[in-house]
Amino acid sequence: MQPIRNFVLLAVGVSLLFSIPAYLFVAERPSPESEPVRVLMKYLKAVYARDYRQAYRLISAQDRRLKKEDVYVRERGAFSGFTLEVGRKLSEFIEIRPVKTDFKDDRGRIKLSLTLPDANSLSELLLNWDEDRLNALPRTEQKRILTSLDQLKRKNGLTMIQGEEEFTMAKEDRVWRVYLDWAAGVRVNFAATVPPEDGLEARPTIKETVARSGELFQIAYRVKNLSAKKISARIVHRVEPKSVAQHLDLVECALLLPVRMLPGEEKEYASTYLLQGELPDDAKELNVTYEFKVER
Repeated sequence: MQPIRNFVLLAVGVSLLFSIPAYLFVAERPSPESEPVRVLMKYLKAVYARDYRQAYRLISAQDRRLKKEDVYVRERGAFSGFTLEVGRKLSEFIEIRPVKTDFKDDRGRIKLSLTLPDANSLSELLLNWDEDRLNALPRTEQKRILTSLDQLKRKNGLTMIQGEEEFTMAKEDRVWRVYLDWAAGVRVNFAATVPPEDGLEARPTIKETVARSGELFQIAYRVKNLSAKKISARIVHRVEPKSVAQHLDLVECALLLPVRMLPGEEKEYASTYLLQGELPDDAKELNVTYEFKVER
């Protein structure tokens, strides 16, 4: 799912927490289960809006010890500027309803029914989600887009997607957080090899990350032409060990085709990966190497 601020439509009296059952808010003090539900809702809306710095603060400390904030934000491809504002607005249109909760001590499972805007259906209005173009729009045009989204919501004109998801929560120092269990994941290391005589420099922006099956993540390589001539290069993509390589899918890669760089030019090329399937029990680490070859 491609994730996709503002305030709720007061004209129709919609509450920020409209989708949580009313019984959770009868008492002045929230019930033991209502707080984790609210935290999870806040997390899911942040993830949908690609507001990953906000989402990171709602992840368990146990997970955060395994992945720094900057790594998490970069590998998820966080929005910024007006694009983030659009994402936040759309996230307020998400309807979330707890279907089942199961809590014991400091752990809990929450199953949610989700209804959320289909971001892809808004591509025409939102310039195909081109962040540079959206952020560069005049403020008058940005306000027009936000107004259009409000109108679509008011007229039930948004295409919505429905589904159910289950999440684990952890209580840490009396505060509930989303538990992703990255410790059970696979460490993925990234490296680059470039023949020194070819006048090319390449390095991954993220040298390592931790991922679990079903997770999408993004990395990028900074490539610089150190020579005084134009360079054309291609890569060979190597994943080891071979026994686990089949579980790492390259969803999108800007380096699949040969790249051409002018003298002194430096560029960043992004790749998106998906770790999937049931990995072997002993699969703890993957090594990904981009082997750059200059075409002559």
